[in-house]
Amino acid sequence: EDYHDMLEADGQQKLQTLQRLCQRLEAFIDSLLQFSRLGRVELAVGEVDLNHVLDEVLDSLKISLEQKHFTVRHPERLPAVKCDGVRVREIFRNLITNAMKYNDKADKWIEIGWQPAEESRTDIPAGTPVFYVRDNGIGIPAKHQESIFRIFKRLHGRDQYGGGTGSGLTIVKKIVERHGGHIWVESTVGEGTTFFFTLA
Repeated sequence: EDYHDMLEADGQQKLQTLQRLCQRLEAFIDSLLQFSRLGRVELAVGEVDLNHVLDEVLDSLKISLEQKHFTVRHPERLPAVKCDGVRVREIFRNLITNAMKYNDKADKWIEIGWQPAEESRTDIPAGTPVFYVRDNGIGIPAKHQESIFRIFKRLHGRDQYGGGTGSGLTIVKKIVERHGGHIWVESTVGEGTTFFFTLA
């Protein structure tokens, strides 16, 4: 910055590019460190009212939600569960910000709720709370619905849909798995996406 005004236009442009690359690299390193810590840190598990957790997340995103004209649906109260409330806050925040980022509709909405696991599932005990974050955004093609959980995997260019490192869903998956839970996605291109997860 000290020498910015001394450079010609071409030099200034190269300097700005270098600054952007450095910022991107720093974001990548921060994401890697966060992901690495998640594998080692001990979870502070206790009985948590997820309604308080969700309220905190929505309150922190209130201005962005209003600016982008999102309607947030919350059909019924979430159950209290044993979990690390701080980490679960990260889950909801990541999933909700993703839903905000990948939506091109005029009438945008996000729905957060839960349902008991169906008896037909063999990997989750019947009745286990299954939480979801649903949106009416751009959707995810079927061929990418597994790879989105890989670290630094992005389906769009870095300048599209607000950028990012592509680590958010990887971190969400890690937190869910540390709780002994499962996460999966159902999506239709052009109609929207639902992320489901359990915490046990």
